[in-house]
Amino acid sequence: MDKVRVMGKVIDAVEQVQKSSGRAAAGIGSETCPFRDIEGFDSLCGVAATVLLSNALGIELPDSVFVADEGSSSLSVAEIAENVCEYVTGRSVLS
Repeated sequence: MDKVRVMGKVIDAVEQVQKSSGRAAAGIGSETCPFRDIEGFDSLCGVAATVLLSNALGIELPDSVFVADEGSSSLSVAEIAENVCEYVTGRSVLS
């Protein structure tokens, strides 16, 4: 799975969540950390974005793709895309 394509899908999903909640969604890039850098983006937004991302990619993703493995730190768009790519690569059904 192409990381650049996945990053675009992550950005699209985050923008959709922000727009649907009436919040600004401009300026999201690879270094943007949704939980830290985007006003109002919280755990419920993360779940909604994960669902949108899963649908856009046609795969089921775990709820944790927006946070580090231990759940103690949030990730940038580039790191989220890397998580998704690693998750997909580890699943032989999708390889």
